[in-house]
Amino acid sequence: MKLIRNLALSAGAVTVITAAGATIAVATPGSLITTTILGHRATLSDSVQLNQDRIKFQTKDPTDALMQTITFQPHGTSGWHFHPGLGLVVVESGHVTTHDANCETRTYGPHESFVEMGTTPFMVSNESDTQNAVVYATFVVSAGSPFRIETAPPPCA
Repeated sequence: MKLIRNLALSAGAVTVITAAGATIAVATPGSLITTTILGHRATLSDSVQLNQDRIKFQTKDPTDALMQTITFQPHGTSGWHFHPGLGLVVVESGHVTTHDANCETRTYGPHESFVEMGTTPFMVSNESDTQNAVVYATFVVSAGSPFRIETAPPPCA
């Protein structure tokens, strides 16, 4: 009886490990990109409630912020991911194309910006054959949360 229970537990563990491996295998990490963190994770311990000049920004609990420079080589991609909080991205040079969970795309050029938020898959790519694209990204998440979570591509990808 003990042998059967141990075999069943072992089989269950193998199933869980295999499922976890399959989940990891379908995630799409970035490629042909270089990320430079500008400073360290910084915590804003006070809540913020700003409503000025038709701009609203509110936090209810402590948040962490991080700024990065991301360089996309030609055909570079962020991989499918999402940000638990908010990401504000400014294109410095080149062009990047965003891909959303519905596989709709939009291309942004120098001095344009876009927002990444929510828990649905999102990807950024450089479709150029010859030119790098450089973006500055600021992320704000609940204190202690990861800034990025890799995910599987949506069914339409």
